[in-house]
Amino acid sequence: MARVNEEVASLLVPMVARPMLVPNVTVAEIVDWEAPARRDNDPDWMLGLFSWRGVDIPLVSLELMNDPDEDEGFSGARIAVLNGVGTSKQDFYAVCVQGIPRLVRVYPAEIGGEEKVDNAPAFDMIVTVNGEKAMIPNLDYVEQQIETVM
Repeated sequence: MARVNEEVASLLVPMVARPMLVPNVTVAEIVDWEAPARRDNDPDWMLGLFSWRGVDIPLVSLELMNDPDEDEGFSGARIAVLNGVGTSKQDFYAVCVQGIPRLVRVYPAEIGGEEKVDNAPAFDMIVTVNGEKAMIPNLDYVEQQIETVM
C-alpha cells in the first residue's frame, strides 16, 4: 500500500483545452495519429476503430464525449492507448490527444485547487499540480460509454 507522502509517477497529456493528468501506468503507449475506421451509427465521440499491435481497438474523443459541438475533438496529433482500468471488457482503448505527454511526479500534498467538473461527464475534476491546471478524466465513465457501442 502506498503511503500518503509517496509520489505518483504521472503523465500530463496535452488535450484540446487543458492537459489530462493520469498515472503513467494508465497509458500503454503513445502512437502517431492514424485515422480510425468509422462505423455506421456510432456516436460522434466514438471516432472509430484503429489497429494497434494487430488488434482493432476503439478510439474516442473525450472532448466530444463532453461536448458534441467541440470543433477540435475529431482528431489529434497523437493517440494515447490506455489500459482498461474499470469493469470494461476492453483490455485497451484509445483517446485522441494533442501532443506528447510529459512525466510529472505528483505528491498528494502538492495537489491543490480541486474543482469538480459539471456538465462534462468524461472529466472528473480539475486540479492544480506543480502550478499547472490539469484535468483528471473519469475513466470509469469513459469505459462504460465504450461498452454501450462495442
